[in-house]
Amino acid sequence: MRIKKLQEALSSAGADGALLTYSRSTLYYAGTTHPSIFIVTPEDYHLLVMRGLDRVLEETCLDTDRISPGKGYKDAKEWLKTRKIEQGTLGMELDILPATQYFQVSELFSEFGITDISGLILEQRKTKDPQEIEYTREACRIVHEGHLRILDVLQEGMTELELSSEIEEAHRKAGHEGLYFIRPPDFFMGLGPLASGVNLSKIAGKIQSITGVGLSPSIPMGASTKTIKKGEMIVVDIPTHYHGYHADQSRTYVLGDPPDICRTMYDGMKEIADQIIEMLRPGIRCDDLYKEACNFAEELGIGSYFMRLGTDSKRVPFIGHGVGLEVNEPPLLGKNNHEVLEEGMIMTLELEMCASIGEVVKLEDMLLISSDGVEVLTITPRDLHQI
Repeated sequence: MRIKKLQEALSSAGADGALLTYSRSTLYYAGTTHPSIFIVTPEDYHLLVMRGLDRVLEETCLDTDRISPGKGYKDAKEWLKTRKIEQGTLGMELDILPATQYFQVSELFSEFGITDISGLILEQRKTKDPQEIEYTREACRIVHEGHLRILDVLQEGMTELELSSEIEEAHRKAGHEGLYFIRPPDFFMGLGPLASGVNLSKIAGKIQSITGVGLSPSIPMGASTKTIKKGEMIVVDIPTHYHGYHADQSRTYVLGDPPDICRTMYDGMKEIADQIIEMLRPGIRCDDLYKEACNFAEELGIGSYFMRLGTDSKRVPFIGHGVGLEVNEPPLLGKNNHEVLEEGMIMTLELEMCASIGEVVKLEDMLLISSDGVEVLTITPRDLHQI
């Protein structure tokens, strides 16, 4: 069914074929991430495997007569030739294709025009089938194990790195595959954001979220060797990955009593989240949800803190995003996005608030859009966790 939908999309876009090499795409359509080229035309498809053919045959969802060993794009061109496809338009995922490969393919397929089909694939991936939903549920169960470990080990004097390591180990023991995927090239984050105190206000990298400072300028994001102190806010946003699918959850912790402003912000933030969750349903526009969240914050008198990062006075222009084979996927619950939610989408609602340096709180949950509204997939309690 997935391949058929892609074939229909290619046909509608006027493409004569597609060459897919990105591991998340070969996993989605062919059930494998071994080095390969998945060739798709509106009428046919084939997987050329460069390495690991024996493993591919064990794990793929494709019939064996649609798989063969190959050495690269020249073999893909020959396969197309046997189907009488020798000119026209070829689709590729140009947003992530290295430039050297693009030039190589352009020269080899000089009779073809190369067009970007990343949007077609991401559009198809927005809605999840029952198996994808179950894998995501399991990823949410795994991320909860990290939360339980925090409750066991968090104490004054431990470092952010020590806490992060405890969480990461709990995730791994529960079935986390050890990596997570984000689409932008040259993205780096370590194993996930964890920050406390002043580090909550130090923002780095390509994404608009709390990042932490990391261990060095090489990866200036994530846990550091800073010691955690009583009364400091601690935000944990370490994702998990199970059978290709992710859980993206954020929770806020404090040792002892939080500053009054942080309690006020968290209570208001959770109220906003609860109201937005009540509104989520198929057919509602992403920008309308963003606007309503901002309006709720103003009504509660906390608009000046809502969706602020670090020392930036500008409000973050989104309150959530899709999740699937990558941690951040379309659609974006953003102020300029007119897309509507559909049944079967899995989203995050990602809210954060900042009053001043270190006075920061965050709440992020995984949500399944259903015909009846929304189901919260993350199972960790959504309160401010005082330890």
